[in-house]
Amino acid sequence: ATGVALVRSRSPTERRAMTEAADDLTETIAGIRRCFWLLGAVSDEMIADLGLTASLRAVLEHLHQHGDATVPQIATEKAVKRQSIQALADQLRELGLTATRENPAHKRSALITLTAKGARTFRAIQSRERARLKEFRQHLDSDDLARTARTLKDMTAKLREIVNGEGDDDT
Repeated sequence: ATGVALVRSRSPTERRAMTEAADDLTETIAGIRRCFWLLGAVSDEMIADLGLTASLRAVLEHLHQHGDATVPQIATEKAVKRQSIQALADQLRELGLTATRENPAHKRSALITLTAKGARTFRAIQSRERARLKEFRQHLDSDDLARTARTLKDMTAKLREIVNGEGDDDT
C-alpha cells in the first residue's frame, strides 16, 4: 500500500516519466529477447555442419572460458535447469567434444572437461564468428555498442541479485 501511495503522490509529469522509463525498459527487454533468438538462429546456421547447435556451443564456450565445471555449476551460471545442461553435456560427450572426470570436491557431480577435439572445435567456431562479427560490426556505432555493453552488464548484475534473492524490495 505504501508503494501505491508514493506513486499517487507524484506529479503527473513524474508519473509520465516513470511510465516512459518503464516502457523503455519493457521495449529493451523485448529487444534483448528478439536478439537472443536471432543470434541463436544465426549460430545454429553457422555451426550446423559441425553437428552443433547454439545451446551446445554455449556449453563449449563456458568450458573454454571457465575451465572444467560441473553440470550444476554451468546450469547456475546460465540460469537454466540442471537437466537441460545435463542433456547438452551428454550430447557433447557423445560427440567426443567433452569428457567427464572425477570431481575431488564432490563424488556424485563429475567435472565436465573439454577434450582436445572440443577445444579445436570451439576455436574453429570462434574463427567463424569473428569473420561474421567483423562484417556485422561495420553497421553499428562504436559509442552505441559501448553504452549497450555497459547497460547489459548492469542489467545482468541486477538480475543476478534478484535471482539470488538479494534484490531490493522496492525495485
